Amino acid sequence: MLIAGAPATAAEITGTLPEPGVVWISDGSKPTPMSDASMKNAHKTFVPELLVVTAGSNVRFPNEDPFYHSIYSESQRDPFDLGYYDMGPGKVVPFAQPGIVDVRCHVHQFMRATIVVVDGPWAQTAEPGQTYTLRNVRPGQHRLHAWTPGGGEKISDVAVGS
Repeated sequence: MLIAGAPATAAEITGTLPEPGVVWISDGSKPTPMSDASMKNAHKTFVPELLVVTAGSNVRFPNEDPFYHSIYSESQRDPFDLGYYDMGPGKVVPFAQPGIVDVRCHVHQFMRATIVVVDGPWAQTAEPGQTYTLRNVRPGQHRLHAWTPGGGEKISDVAVGS
């Protein structure tokens, strides 16, 4: 749920989220893939538990635990299954499609994380009640996305004037 959105004629879009989450704008551009993105396995948890990458990025899943993990996602966008792997640099997964990717471990069912794959140059994480600001948004028609663990992804159209 988006709260207190800015006027659509602004080159800044601001608002708040009711819980921790991610806000981003899709504008049809192809953002530059990120380098060196990783979500490690450490102490039977994913670090970080929330990762934001641009579409086309690769994410490495290093294992810092002294036992096997088997990381996978059955998400509609970019599903994967790394199989079992031991300590070390881990395996790399490409994330070509924008969307929400739920990450799990076959071995440790309680391990959960989320990768948000964005398809625009503006993205920001936000804490509850914290004002987010997406700056220098180009004029035109855009899609504003907001994702929170409890609310899922919400999308609204935004028109930014010149």
